[in-house]
Amino acid sequence: MQRARLLVLLLAVACLVACSRGSRYKSLVFESLSSEPITERPAWLKQGIVMVGNWEPLTFRLRKGGAPVDVVRQWEAEHTEETVRRLKQQGVNLIVTNLHKGFGLQTEAQDIEATRKLVAIAHRYGIKVGGYIGASMFYETFFAEEPEASNWMQVNEWGKPVYYNPEQTNRYMACRNNPGYAAFIRRVLRLGVEDLKLDLIHFDQMEWWPEPRSCHCDYCREQFRAYLRSRYTPEQLRLRFGFTRLDDVVPPPFDLWAPPVRIPELNNPLMQEWARFRAFSLAQRYGEYDAYIHRLNPQVALEGNPNVNFALNKGFSQGVDLAQLLEHGDIVWSEEPNQAEWTADGRLVSKIRSFKAVRSMGKSLFVYTGGMRGASSPRLRMAEAMAYNDMNLGDVGEIGALRADGASITAEPEDARYIEFFHAHAQDLVDTSSVADAAVLRSFPAVEFNPARGGVSTILFEQTLIQTRVPFDIIFDRHLKDLAKYKVLVLADQDALSDAEVAQIRTFVENGGGLVATGDTSLYTDWRWRRGRFGLADLFGRDLPPAPNEPNRPVQRTFGKGRVVYLPRVEPSVPPPPPSMSYNFSKEYWKLPTNYRELEAAVEWAAGGRLSAKVDAPLSVTLELAEQKTTRNRLLHLVNYDIAKPIANLKAEVRIPEGMRLREAVLESPDSEKPEPLAAAVRDGVASFRIPRLKIYDLVLLRLEK
Repeated sequence: MQRARLLVLLLAVACLVACSRGSRYKSLVFESLSSEPITERPAWLKQGIVMVGNWEPLTFRLRKGGAPVDVVRQWEAEHTEETVRRLKQQGVNLIVTNLHKGFGLQTEAQDIEATRKLVAIAHRYGIKVGGYIGASMFYETFFAEEPEASNWMQVNEWGKPVYYNPEQTNRYMACRNNPGYAAFIRRVLRLGVEDLKLDLIHFDQMEWWPEPRSCHCDYCREQFRAYLRSRYTPEQLRLRFGFTRLDDVVPPPFDLWAPPVRIPELNNPLMQEWARFRAFSLAQRYGEYDAYIHRLNPQVALEGNPNVNFALNKGFSQGVDLAQLLEHGDIVWSEEPNQAEWTADGRLVSKIRSFKAVRSMGKSLFVYTGGMRGASSPRLRMAEAMAYNDMNLGDVGEIGALRADGASITAEPEDARYIEFFHAHAQDLVDTSSVADAAVLRSFPAVEFNPARGGVSTILFEQTLIQTRVPFDIIFDRHLKDLAKYKVLVLADQDALSDAEVAQIRTFVENGGGLVATGDTSLYTDWRWRRGRFGLADLFGRDLPPAPNEPNRPVQRTFGKGRVVYLPRVEPSVPPPPPSMSYNFSKEYWKLPTNYRELEAAVEWAAGGRLSAKVDAPLSVTLELAEQKTTRNRLLHLVNYDIAKPIANLKAEVRIPEGMRLREAVLESPDSEKPEPLAAAVRDGVASFRIPRLKIYDLVLLRLEK
């Protein structure tokens, strides 16, 4: 914490330095706020969230173009009491609407007034309301309202404005590191929290624009230098860069106007540090928003949209490091294209990675679960959210569907049953955490700086655990200090690990933990310097990875009280894209690796054969095991992604926690009419039972007692 406070102070000084460099900066000094994590979070979040959104203001719908002919009438209808009343009837308890898109508070006055009225109506019906804040500036109106705003824009390495996209060039991206823009955002937050009485603030585009379109403005330059000075001593700077003078260091240019950045892996130390700085500064700004909102009203939640997508190495490309960002706030968005489905070629596509990673940081995820977005089943998407999210069913439908008399926000009547089921089982779903046997590490320098190895192997190993139903979590570097709750740590080509991390892993195994590692794991330091031998060579029983033509045979060893399995390779079934720093290992490649059975067996052996749950089912079925903290009840979630093929008579086993005994097992499902007791036999602490049917989603409640 001491180091974090020092870094915040140094960055504030950097802002002052930039402010002193010219008259156009002199009015941009802003009050520094703590960005340390806030532990007191809004209580209403745990009551269960069923959300819909209508966050695009009328101003934007008209300016963007391509609107339907009844756009004005549609916008007006979305803000009526009749709409709110019908949303309430259909189980919605949160509406996200507009606060400030980026045209300016005067230009958006009509939209803001509509939000004010909507909040008052919704609150009468017991519905919470969130307000959207965009990250772009519509220069045609915003610059006239805010004369200093022309200095708030992000600029690329040539000093040119960074636009939203090639079609919407009227939107300049604002730099969140600019204190003038930060001061303006605080005005918007005060308006939303104190005046409009919003319950949640939604920040869109909570990410930097992808490399090479990163911001090179004066504030980013000064803060980058301050970041390096705070991170390293002069001796460390010399070791890192070969010199200690940072006065003329600037964000690294890529000499490109647009992606892709065709570098196979990132060894340039300044480029590495720039990526780390972008992730750090984004988390700092998010933390400052959190602190300011909390100061205004601690019961107002914070939600941001970093567009979580583990197919991409977003830490490098857009400065999104969830391990830092999610120290703050309550909810994040994923608009990734990985809609839940079972494909014709046998791929299970899901957002399970995103749910698990966000939940490991104690947050929940907004995804599109209902309505007509995407080709997959809304019921399957809602089932996935119930199984893997934390009391958050996501965006369940389209408000526009309410325009037709008697229409529902859900696509089909059966979809509405999932919303009803979610509300009816809130007392069972609340206050739960995952029960995971394995933890899959996503090391920042391994996955972000060598995505064609670290990213690909990790995704395919996660895919194996998902489809073979091994309970697991996704963790980040910071979680290595708390591995005791897991039986097995999985390092899938996590080639870049610091000496301290290597020591933490070694201690975990010595004390009885299991380890499964592949490929180049631990061959490099966190600076991506190549070691003479594996950092974990004593655990692997070998110094270096095998040659590509050597057999891909797993090697099992004991080390201390633990078990270790080293496998030379995770073998993709589909050849991955060529190496690049603009990497996208998209769902088309998510076919189980050819050696997935060996990977599964390695984890089970390293766990000592004592997995917390097993279900005998096809590869289209996933499970999530959770425990309710207050009751210690176990919840077994089952999701069938091949919804055209219901499954009958599944054999299941769940390990009962020590000191507890099974009182009853009950099968609940929105696909059936009523709960069904299950006959469970308990032997050696394991409850065995059969599940008579699984259509899309089943919830098995194992109620325990001491």
